[in-house]
Amino acid sequence: MTLPVSTSLAEQREELQRQLRAQRELIINQLGPEPDPERPRFPRSATMRFFTGRTGFGLLSQIASWKLGPHYPRMLIAAQTAARYFLSRKKSRSANDNAS
Repeated sequence: MTLPVSTSLAEQREELQRQLRAQRELIINQLGPEPDPERPRFPRSATMRFFTGRTGFGLLSQIASWKLGPHYPRMLIAAQTAARYFLSRKKSRSANDNAS
């Protein structure tokens, strides 16, 4: 990547910019197309999407209720309250996103 000394600084800059553009295009081609901006980026794995989604969250809260509820009734009430709050916020967020 050595440039001859006889070229001017402007020519050297243009050559380096051309090389950088070529490298960027190569990287973009290797990585593939841009991700869809409409698609959420987190969580990436299908398992985590399931557990953080409405169905998975409900399933996990039911299992926790059955296992921990008889031993820790206060924690059960707090978990159910948190679950209702979380799901209501999620519903309101999705309703706001659909409205705009």
